[in-house]
Amino acid sequence: MTASSPNSSPNTKRGVGLQLKLVVVLLLVSLLPLAVSAMLVGNIGEVAQNFASNHVDKLRPHLLTAQDAYRQLIAAKRDQFRENAKRLAMMESLQKIRIESGTLGLLLSEHPMLLSLEVVDSVSGRIAFAALAESDMPGNSKVRNFEVREVLATMPSRTLVAVYAADMNPVENLQALGEALVMSKRVDTVKSSLPDSYRTVFLLLVGGVAIVVTAIALLFARGLTRRIGLLVTGARQVAKGDMQARVKLEGRDEFSELASAFNTMVDDLSEERKKTLYLQRIGAWQDVARKLAHEIKNPLTPIQLVVQQVVSKYEGDDERYRKLLNTCDEIVREEVDGLRRLVDAFRDLGRLPKVLKADLPIETIVGDLRNDPSLSGLVRFAGDEVGLSVSADRLLLKRTLVNLLENGIQAGQEAGRTGKVGLSWTEKDGLVEFVIDDEGDGVPENKREQIFDPYVTSKETGTGLGLAIAKKVALDHRGNLWLSKSSSPDGGARFVLQIPKSLS
Repeated sequence: MTASSPNSSPNTKRGVGLQLKLVVVLLLVSLLPLAVSAMLVGNIGEVAQNFASNHVDKLRPHLLTAQDAYRQLIAAKRDQFRENAKRLAMMESLQKIRIESGTLGLLLSEHPMLLSLEVVDSVSGRIAFAALAESDMPGNSKVRNFEVREVLATMPSRTLVAVYAADMNPVENLQALGEALVMSKRVDTVKSSLPDSYRTVFLLLVGGVAIVVTAIALLFARGLTRRIGLLVTGARQVAKGDMQARVKLEGRDEFSELASAFNTMVDDLSEERKKTLYLQRIGAWQDVARKLAHEIKNPLTPIQLVVQQVVSKYEGDDERYRKLLNTCDEIVREEVDGLRRLVDAFRDLGRLPKVLKADLPIETIVGDLRNDPSLSGLVRFAGDEVGLSVSADRLLLKRTLVNLLENGIQAGQEAGRTGKVGLSWTEKDGLVEFVIDDEGDGVPENKREQIFDPYVTSKETGTGLGLAIAKKVALDHRGNLWLSKSSSPDGGARFVLQIPKSLS
């Protein structure tokens, strides 16, 4: 992992935090209507009030004129009732000592607005009385009794009580006009006081909304910056080389998706880092293997020839010495053969050919494996061979699969079983995944991490280079090879080889 640049260092001078920026922006957004309202509300209120005031000013003279007219109408009606009662009091028919009710009834019929007539003596009380029948009453419900008392012209002790039907419409209209004039005066009063109070209430309302919005913005910004902070912390841990760093964010929003993508990216980086380190380590081993193969191979033939010459040149008859020479010759031959095999393995590791990829159908690969005599009758094939291809080097892929299958056969036979091996393949995420299952005893837990390292082997005759070469071939193909955590169905080891699928 490369070191982080100075610009990304945690000690770099920081500017204004995102949380403060968010709060300030949302506060300005919420205060903008308040500022605009503060400038406009006074003018709007004044315009509205002036409009109402001007309208009232235009109507007030007409209202006053109408009020005076209704007052004059009501006063004239009252004067008319009093004048009528005064004339009735001067009539000769009411100046008699005895007054008949029929006389009063006749007067009622002659004066439509009269409801009742009564002559009352101050000493003896009622002298005569007449009133309209219920059916003869005025049909207008908006009437009120208006009583007028007049002293008889020739008999001062007697009083004529006349009750008239007064129309209430003019009175109600006069009252309505009075209320309208009162309201018009209130408009003038409110005209000077409304803008300030209205502006204050309105600004307090909008200001309260701004405070609430700011509080919500603060909470939102804290939650937002906290989640961003977790992502930043995780990124810094990865930048320091901690490939175990992960970010856990609850929810289903974009930040949760970003955290999930971040964790996936770290997983991929960790895997790529392991692959890169492995390839670097294998590259170093290849250099060592090339040098060892060269240094070991050169003296092997002279050593073997010298021993053979010593044995062949002995012409004595000492059987014990001759037997010793033959034993030494056999030992040297065996060790030289072992060293030759080791040199061949070194040479194979040090001279791995460059990968030459081509579109390779699965049926071609399986056909090569079926025809290999070392695998005859020991491999169970499971998978669809038609319509699936990989992008691979045919020779290297076959060599890798043969190596894995032979290892599985040997593991099963060393465990006392038949050595049957299962080979299956499936397509997965743009890769073809080969699974090799054997019948062996599996891989000990303490060797699982080092099993792909060079010269690590559990076989008595193994060199420990087969799995290392197989993994390098897989990585060179932009694939991978690993030992599965789960065992095979037969209880043995399960190896998984991934090779990119052909795009064509």
